[in-house]
Amino acid sequence: MLSPMIRPILGLLATLALATPTGVEAQLVRQQNTTLTLPAELPVATGYTTVNAIPFQAGGGMAFLSPICTAFPPGETNRLYVAERGSATNQPRVQVVNSLSAPTPSQAVFLNLGVYLAGLGTPVPVDGENGLLSFAFHPNYNQNGYFYCYFSITIAGQLHQRVARFQATGTPGSYNAAASANPATMTPLLTIRDEATNHNGGTLHFGPDGYLYLSLGDEGGGGDFYNNARFINKDFWGQMLRLDVDNDPANLVPNAHAQANSTSHPSAIHAGTYRVPADNPFIGATTWHGRTFAAGTVRTEIFATGFRNPFRFSIDAPTGRIFLGDVGQGSAVSYEEIDLVIKGGDYGWSWREGMHPFYQSATVPPRFPDNTAGNTNAEPVSGFNPINPIFEYDRTNDGVGSDSIVYGVSVCGGVIYRGNQLTELVGAYLFAEIYGNNAIVALRETSPGVWAAQRLTTRSQIVHIGTDPRNGEPLLCSLLNQIYKLQRSGTTGTPPPATLSATGVFTDLATLTPNAGVVAYETNVAFWSDYAIKSRWFAIRNLTDTVAFSPDGNWTLPTGMVWVKHFDIDTTRGNPATRRKLETRLLVKTATDVYGLSYKWRADQTNADLVAEEGLTEAVPSSVPAQTWRYPSRGECRTCHTAVGGFALTFNTRQMNRAHLFGAQTQNQISALSGAGYFTTPVTGANTLPAFAPAGDATASLEWRVRSYLAVNCVQCHQPGGASTGYWDARATTPTDLANLINGPLVNDGGDSANRWCIAGDTAHSMILKRLAGTGVQRMPPLTTSERDLVAETLIADWINQGLPARLSVAQWQTLHFGSPGATNAALTADPDKDGQRNDLEFMTGSDPLNAVALWAPSLQTAGSNYQLTFPHTANRAFLIETSTDLQAWSLWDVPGNSPDYPATTQSRTVTGPMDASAARFFRFRILEQ
Repeated sequence: MLSPMIRPILGLLATLALATPTGVEAQLVRQQNTTLTLPAELPVATGYTTVNAIPFQAGGGMAFLSPICTAFPPGETNRLYVAERGSATNQPRVQVVNSLSAPTPSQAVFLNLGVYLAGLGTPVPVDGENGLLSFAFHPNYNQNGYFYCYFSITIAGQLHQRVARFQATGTPGSYNAAASANPATMTPLLTIRDEATNHNGGTLHFGPDGYLYLSLGDEGGGGDFYNNARFINKDFWGQMLRLDVDNDPANLVPNAHAQANSTSHPSAIHAGTYRVPADNPFIGATTWHGRTFAAGTVRTEIFATGFRNPFRFSIDAPTGRIFLGDVGQGSAVSYEEIDLVIKGGDYGWSWREGMHPFYQSATVPPRFPDNTAGNTNAEPVSGFNPINPIFEYDRTNDGVGSDSIVYGVSVCGGVIYRGNQLTELVGAYLFAEIYGNNAIVALRETSPGVWAAQRLTTRSQIVHIGTDPRNGEPLLCSLLNQIYKLQRSGTTGTPPPATLSATGVFTDLATLTPNAGVVAYETNVAFWSDYAIKSRWFAIRNLTDTVAFSPDGNWTLPTGMVWVKHFDIDTTRGNPATRRKLETRLLVKTATDVYGLSYKWRADQTNADLVAEEGLTEAVPSSVPAQTWRYPSRGECRTCHTAVGGFALTFNTRQMNRAHLFGAQTQNQISALSGAGYFTTPVTGANTLPAFAPAGDATASLEWRVRSYLAVNCVQCHQPGGASTGYWDARATTPTDLANLINGPLVNDGGDSANRWCIAGDTAHSMILKRLAGTGVQRMPPLTTSERDLVAETLIADWINQGLPARLSVAQWQTLHFGSPGATNAALTADPDKDGQRNDLEFMTGSDPLNAVALWAPSLQTAGSNYQLTFPHTANRAFLIETSTDLQAWSLWDVPGNSPDYPATTQSRTVTGPMDASAARFFRFRILEQ
């Protein structure tokens, strides 16, 4: 990919001195605001407690028998499925809680696994750490009815652990409503011989890539007794696995496996039931921990290795990060750990436990022949690079380490908080200690790689932390027969105003006339908001705080700054006569973050009331067609208004660089804000700054309109450091050929390996269109919208069908003209036609590199007291003119028309600017590609 290319052009200046016209005084005058009543921070919790999450008769909590975990299918909002581990008197089974949002939900048996397997003579043992341990629904469950269970099973008197697929009873497209599952549909994938009853690990999750992940302990016995966790070419124990249960032909058949200690299953693998993802990390490996072996012996299913008893992991959907709790050894000096699991990661067991060497007594047989006597656990001298946990704690309450927060003997891994009712916990990782001090802990990443712990409350025997399908709140599953949720036990701080009128934003709610210091502004491209019509204001309450400007990056915003976004909606779509006020949102910059508030307008339109913290979804009254509206929770506000996105997503150069009416004068917004003193240093040359193009601007290229839409609607998540799992970059500053858009790889191909981010001329396999429409995958943008953006879908489809087939990358251009990028004369620095213009300039201007007559030729002339630069402006390229008086110091020519526009068609363009007193002036062009 070319960097922005500069081509010098020489021109002479007359010695005529001209005065620059004096600019008209700006109409925007900065004013202090004294009316806003918004607190600097939202109230914070003084403590937390746990309460029953599922109501039942007589106000109590619904009871379960040894509940071990919860789950629900994708898209489900009113059913919860609970796995019951089983006990001496109760068979392992899965229960479903129906009508979850009703005052008194009902429960029913969905799958009675224990009864079915007992009838086959292969019962589910529940001694030790056995039983029904985990289950997960297929991402396409509503269509195929598949879900997967991980459970213990006794076959021919021997203990095994099994992963199996089951199917609900129903029809495609309606399995989410299935009342039961058919146990006879059991299709085993793995049946692994287990020589001990403990350390079975046991969590199943589907990742955003559509693959099934499974965590397995080291088989048990203490101290990695069976010597499993250190090897990638031995067995499945002590590993995290990653399986393709859809058998994509592009993936691999697993290597052969043998387990001689099983009389019923000589191999743990049930042939043909899964494949190995082609990018699993240990495929082809021949060395590990300093030892060599044949690649065909590797357990290619392994995603990460070196675990003792990984009891509960979760995959954070927005980021794809995998958090895991690994239970420590049962000794006086032992450590529980929280790991951030990465592909190919080695987490050290059994040479390491947490951040510490793990030593066994000399009576334990050496793990490797070259270990020395007296230290049977010497780490390998090469090939051992363990990853430290992000947090660890020990077993004893001796005042050492994190004892004031948590200590104990068995960690239960948890989830990243993405709920709507405890905004202050958004982004924190919640986990529990099962048997020690029973602490429920929040871990926060205070800076990259640095985590701080906070004890929230306690609850006994929490063995799983899932999420509530109604609202994303954590569900804490206790073996003591209850499912709990967190709630605050008290708060401190100033609550936000209860009504919009009390916020002090407007002096007149009927006309939405703002108070002094609350300034209206507009954006170039609006974030999609379900056909709503938006108005915007901002305020800096004092006269001293300023915004630090950046032409390409995020603006730095002062603490206490406020943004207001108001939504009107036509209740009869497209008919302004039916327009009514719907919602007004406020965003407040805090010292370290932002918080958001939503105010719902009353039916009589006289005022708007503060929406509860968890948000609200309801029908738009009298809407035609019928439409629902999401008033976002405060957690959802923070999900979009991210630090990498700049917090206030509209306050950046490409959005603000446009004309706006200030008083009686239309003026460039950035110039007006600068003139009024809102920026830390004055901003000049607004003519030369970039600006987004709206979807309907036919003068701009399709590609620039697409990139503008993506930057506005997706950049808060889809960029390096953003909360997304995709490989692509939505930032407008990333050239298209570097943004992983065209033929870009996918984390999840939606079950079709032919899909890519987008493919020229192929809308059927362009995932971006499936995402926008919600065709078989989660619709994007994912929050606070329920209506499709048909204009955006059409725009991107037009780009795919019309723009991309004719678009050439550098390599494609070189191949077109020279046969291949490596051909003679194909180098970008070459000039094969000897016309004085290198190939890089010929590529950027669209001229023929093999025809000396067909060259890009600008011209410079004078017209009265002005210079006129005329040049061919190539479609989908931006041309910026730079000027100098000495050929050393160059600056952008600050005149009208010298702006980085990306036109839809190639055209002749003339830029005019005044002469000055310089004896000579030089000009050159900077040419930018998308």
